[in-house]
Order: sequence, then structure tokens, then C-alpha cells
Amino acid sequence: MIDTLKEYLAEFSEAEFTNIELILLISCFCLIVLARPIFVHIFHKSLDDKQNINQLQVFRAGGLLIIVVLLLNHFIFGQDSGTNGIAKRLIGVNMVVFSAFWASQILQFLIRRQYGKTREVAGEKVISDTHNSRLLSLLVVSLVFVFALIGIVQVLGFDDLLKAGGIIGVIGVMLALTQASWAPDIISGLILLNSDFIDEGDVIEINDGKMTALVFRTKLFHTELFNLVNNNRVLLKNAKLREMTIQNLSKFASVRGYRENLSFKIGYDQRPADVRAMFEAAFERVLKVNEIAIDSNHPMEVQIIDTGDYAIKWGVYYYTKEVKQLIKTRQRFIEIILDESIQRGISLSTPDLYQRISAETP
Repeated sequence: MIDTLKEYLAEFSEAEFTNIELILLISCFCLIVLARPIFVHIFHKSLDDKQNINQLQVFRAGGLLIIVVLLLNHFIFGQDSGTNGIAKRLIGVNMVVFSAFWASQILQFLIRRQYGKTREVAGEKVISDTHNSRLLSLLVVSLVFVFALIGIVQVLGFDDLLKAGGIIGVIGVMLALTQASWAPDIISGLILLNSDFIDEGDVIEINDGKMTALVFRTKLFHTELFNLVNNNRVLLKNAKLREMTIQNLSKFASVRGYRENLSFKIGYDQRPADVRAMFEAAFERVLKVNEIAIDSNHPMEVQIIDTGDYAIKWGVYYYTKEVKQLIKTRQRFIEIILDESIQRGISLSTPDLYQRISAETP
């Protein structure tokens, strides 16, 4: 047994790799080791995202599989033609898939750098897609997929036209049957990018104003949002996002900025002059707080919105260009208005019928 082991080790040490095998082994090993920095610093993919982490793990597993199959094919299978043929086909398929993945990633990265836009989102510089970059990326991915499919068919030995056509036909039927689940999202994503209404880094309101979010990234099938209220990430299908009413707070209608409205219902027992004085005093206090992003170059507007049955609805309008801090500004402004109303004895609670009857009864 020892002699057999010595002979095996001797054969192992004398084994020589071809130049292609050496290049492939070294390339796969380097890519596995450097996969994380490549994903983060070159492709700018956040590893906080579970999808990107899974993609990284699959990529490393593919590279490791190529290395294992190369070693098995070279040292274990040897000159066994049957097994050697299966090993060569397996490694060929892995090489095609591995190469197609990297080719698509590199080409998309180059296209995004050339035709995309560089923006700062959540303190991080991100190269976002545009209509042109997304169209070119789709075209490139489609071409890479076609060439990879042809390569896999050739590696598997389906040289006969009928067999190759049958394989491609099955894949085509599968794509046709599943197009309802992926085609609307791709088309909606292209429409959103082409409309130039939503850009990465914009602050939007969706669900009839129920959620205020920052657009982080628009991808092929979905859009990633940051909920500014709860500080969590939201994933929406592009088709679903297009069905919603979207208010883009970052697209100002004038150079003054975004015109925010705060409404309050105050009883009829308060004089309009006193109510206006309360809001103006609160506005003066707000301007002295540096962390509240209100444009001091434009005065606040106080208007009566509606005269209801039990109270008057007042509207306070102010301008801000820092829409990313809109939630914080709104909350602090309301707090100061509440404090000022308490000091002046003006109730912000909406009067009801019982309160009115009690006030009118001597």
C-alpha cells in the first residue's frame, strides 16, 4: 500500500498542466479570493443586500467547481476516455457559464460608467442607470446569453441541428410561458428610466403619501427604496411602482424649492390675527434652529384652507430644498408650533359638537 501511495505521489508530482489549464486555475483562484473587493469597489454592489451576497456565493462556488473538476480530470480520471469526456463536458459548461457571467458583469459596468449618471445616495457615490445604459445593458446581456447558450450546446455535443434546435426551442418555450412574470417589470423599468421622472437619489411619496422614500437603485426587475420614516429598505416591482401615484419631491416646480404644507384645525373661538401671530412666532423660532432645513429667503405663508362645521382648517406653507430632511423638518416644526400654541393658550385639538354646545351654554 505504501508503494502504491509513493507511485501515486510520484505521478502527481510529474503531472504537467497545459497552459490553458494553468491560466484557468490561477484565474479562478484569484477571482475567488478577490471576489468581495471586486463586488464592492468595482461593481459598487452592497454586500448588505442578501441578493448580492447570494450572487457572490454562487460566483465563488462556480469558480471552485471549475478548479475541482480540473484537478479531478487531470489527476483522478486520467486517460479514461469515457470519464474524461464527461469531465471535459462538465468543465466546459462551467467555463462557458463562468465566462458569460463575468463578461456580462464587466460589459454592464463599462456601459454604466460610459452612459450612466454618478449620484450620491445615502452618503455613497453610486453610478445609476439611464435609459441608454439600460437598453445597451439589455442588448449586451441578451447577446451574451445567446452566445453562452450556443457554447453550452456545442460543449454538450449536440452538433446535430435537430438536437440543438430542440434544446433552444425548449428554452424559448420556457421563456414564452414565463414572460408574464418578468416582461412587465423590464418594460416598466425602461419606461420609468425613459420618462426621466424618477432618478436615483430622489425623494418620492407613494401610496397616496403614506410612505416617503429615497430612490436608491432602479434595477432590471425592481426598484430599491429607503423608507425615510422607518429607516428600512423597501423592494418594489417596477410594474407595481408604475401603477402607483408617485409624487417626486425632488423635482421642484420653481427655484424656491419644495412647498410643504402643514394643516391644523383650530376652533372658531380664536381670532385670525392671534392664530397668524402664533404661526409667525413659531416660524421665527424655527429659523434659529440650524438643523431644521427651511429656506429663510422665502417667507412662510399662512392661509385658511377650509371653514368646517366645528373648526377652521389653517394651512402653513414654507419652502425647503433639503427634501431628504423633510420628515425631520416637518416633525420639529410641528413641535415648535405646538409649544407656541400652549404658551398662547390656543388649542390645536379639533373641537367637536359636545365642546361647541358646552361653550355656547351659559
